[in-house]
Amino acid sequence: MVAAGYGLWTSWEGDLNLSITQTLQDYGGLLLTSERGQAVWFFFSTDVFLALARLEIWGKFNKLPVFAQVFPAKLLFSSKREINLSVDTVIAAQSSIVPEDLEIWVHARAREDGKGLPGFSFDETKPYTGLASVPWFMFHADPRLPYQSQLGWYGVLKPLGNPLEKGFQAGWREFFKEIEQVFQRLKMKFMLFENYVFFQLENLRTLRLWCKDYLSLIATLKEDTPERYWPCVQALVDKKGLNFNNELHKKVRLDWDQLVPDFPHMSYRNAYLMGEGFEVHDTRFNVESSSVDDWCNINLSTVGDDAVGMLPVAISNRLVAGVNNHCFYCGMRTHEPAACPTRHMEELDAGIWKKVAAMDFDTFNAGFKRIEDTLQGDVQEGITAILGREGLEHLILKAVFAVTDTFQLRMMRRMWLARGKDYPAGVEDLAPRDENPVWNTLSTMLAGEHIHAEKDLQQVQIRYPRDFRSRTINGFIAMERGDLIRAQQLWKEAESFCTSPLLQGYHVFLQARNLEIQGRFQQASNMYKQVMRLCPLWLEALYRQAVCQVKMGFADQAMGFLLNLIEKDPNMFNRVLLDPEMERGHIQILSALNVPWTEAEAKASQMREGLEKLRLDISLWFPEEHPFAEQASARISRLMQLAEVKNFVSFMGLVQGRERIDRDLQIRVNHEARDLKQKFKYFMDRLTYIRDEAAWFPFPKVLVEFNKQYNLCAANLNWALKTHFQVAETFKRAQKMAEQEEERLILLEGRLRFLRVVRDATLFMLILGKTFFWMELIFLVLTLIGLPLTIYYGQTSGAGWATGLLVKQKWQIQKGLIIILSVFALGLAALRTAVIFESAREKLFKKARGQG
Repeated sequence: MVAAGYGLWTSWEGDLNLSITQTLQDYGGLLLTSERGQAVWFFFSTDVFLALARLEIWGKFNKLPVFAQVFPAKLLFSSKREINLSVDTVIAAQSSIVPEDLEIWVHARAREDGKGLPGFSFDETKPYTGLASVPWFMFHADPRLPYQSQLGWYGVLKPLGNPLEKGFQAGWREFFKEIEQVFQRLKMKFMLFENYVFFQLENLRTLRLWCKDYLSLIATLKEDTPERYWPCVQALVDKKGLNFNNELHKKVRLDWDQLVPDFPHMSYRNAYLMGEGFEVHDTRFNVESSSVDDWCNINLSTVGDDAVGMLPVAISNRLVAGVNNHCFYCGMRTHEPAACPTRHMEELDAGIWKKVAAMDFDTFNAGFKRIEDTLQGDVQEGITAILGREGLEHLILKAVFAVTDTFQLRMMRRMWLARGKDYPAGVEDLAPRDENPVWNTLSTMLAGEHIHAEKDLQQVQIRYPRDFRSRTINGFIAMERGDLIRAQQLWKEAESFCTSPLLQGYHVFLQARNLEIQGRFQQASNMYKQVMRLCPLWLEALYRQAVCQVKMGFADQAMGFLLNLIEKDPNMFNRVLLDPEMERGHIQILSALNVPWTEAEAKASQMREGLEKLRLDISLWFPEEHPFAEQASARISRLMQLAEVKNFVSFMGLVQGRERIDRDLQIRVNHEARDLKQKFKYFMDRLTYIRDEAAWFPFPKVLVEFNKQYNLCAANLNWALKTHFQVAETFKRAQKMAEQEEERLILLEGRLRFLRVVRDATLFMLILGKTFFWMELIFLVLTLIGLPLTIYYGQTSGAGWATGLLVKQKWQIQKGLIIILSVFALGLAALRTAVIFESAREKLFKKARGQG
């Protein structure tokens, strides 16, 4: 912005009388800089001469060693509201001598503007060395005139809400009592008419006091007694050309529904006259002009610990401003719904918010700056150009359009194919496209042929009388033609033909949006609540309730919805930043969101510093080759990359990711600790079995090495079973010990197999020997007794063989019989031993254990 006016250069010696500074400020002087006995001021109007006249008259009675020089100048405002003064080079290079009394020098061009004012005289004077070589005039004022400042303002205060509601009546009544006390304290004239409050501000000092007291009162009430606060919008206008009556609000060229509540609205010229202690914020009602007479709003500036701060995100003005109502499809005011660029978008971009989460504020602002530059000409052509090429501005604009994609035709296409019953799973399960002619009608509508499309829909409705799709698209056609009442009826009718909660909720969404566009925000909020009852996971219904409150001017109340949503879905944070429909509450919202942003940034900073420590902690619990350690290391690497992005979603992803790793680590440690306990118990059972088996080995001197390994294993297992594995060093030692003891048990079991073979072989031989001994004994007894008896009975019966056998082969037969019976006894003993060995061994062991 550039403002033409008058520069005032003053220089003095010693301490400057504070009344001089106060007088210049009261007459509209803007102090640009002051140091080393010099100051530069800027005045927007010829009030500079009135201020100097008062000083000259006062100087006749008080010694004022001050040099003052008036010259034409321009005040330059940068895009960041930095102020610079533009003057001729010869004037900027001057030096002066401080006089004994007040001297006021006036540039020739400035004199032309001051000549028409009564009581002023200008005497031409030659400049002395150091002053610019241009015509100068000495200024004098007639002391008989009052020289009152021409500054003065009217104020209009309007409470928000429905005057018929009890909440409005009670809240506004209490808040007005507080405002009335401020009026009485400042002795301001005011009147009340149809809930509008009109008041007068006679001078700049009163304006400053009013704005300071009003903003301080609001902050105090919100903090201490919120039941006595009620949001109001306020406009402060110059008195010139206006009368103080109950028609004042109609004469102020403002859309009261766009004003941000709580913050007084005024021109940039008046806002910068307020001086220190106030912050100036832009309002984006239009982008066609940019001058000091455009509207802005102010707030009290805070420093140090009291500073609230705002997120540094500036949406492109040309995406926010416009002369139309908010577009049904995208929310912008630059076009009618029938010309919305989203009409020709076919698919929902499911990954758009993930891409936005990778951007920081500087990237946002750079993208919006490119968008602003591209839209300098025709806005629609600029949007088409951005959507037709790749780049940062393309991605940002797609994200802006994605904020309201639920209301767009691409969502309608998805709903026509949705087979699910709930959101969001329902829109992911899509049926194949059918042959219904309603698809062709959609193409006709997109081409702008509404009449032709309506005729086609009549035929479709005859053929498919219970198909909701014909009513849905017919509702969009009615909406684009401006018949919002018929659109509401059609969507209501389509809702009745829907068979799933998802489709019903979608049509309720459209009806709520239709009411929102009409400004019926309370009814729209109630319908959005109905969507939540049908589809509890459709969080955008909650988001739209917050948007309705912001549009009504209740941005502070909307923050409850938004903060709750952000906790459920961090992507909602970026959605709020990019939403052009949040413009009315952007100051409160950006200030309120700074709190969770700051908290998330602090947490993320702590988490970022602790990532390497977390990697070290995991290495204390698990070796590098452990599957969990490898997986956790990969996750930590991804989080470290995420930590480089300054975005709320990234911050929350970092915080939640770190917390999940911590949680997973503890779960894994507890799980593996339980597994280790079970494993060690199993190992102990195996070791007990080894001990019991080895105890029967008949040659103890051979078991020296075996017993050494057994004792070491037993000692380790006893330690493990008595220890809690909640310390990293102990846990890791137990893990390593489990591997070692398993190998040791395998070794002991291998040796045990050999011992069992020796033991069983020994036992087998003992049983075999015992059985053979008794059988051999029995057979010998039978031989010794049986052979003589056989011979005896043979002789008695007169058998000749018996006598011959007795005389000739007695010993040979006996020896052969013994050998045969011995072999038979050995075989029989072996057979019997083999049959009874297992049972005899177990019986023997059982008996021994029982005795033990």
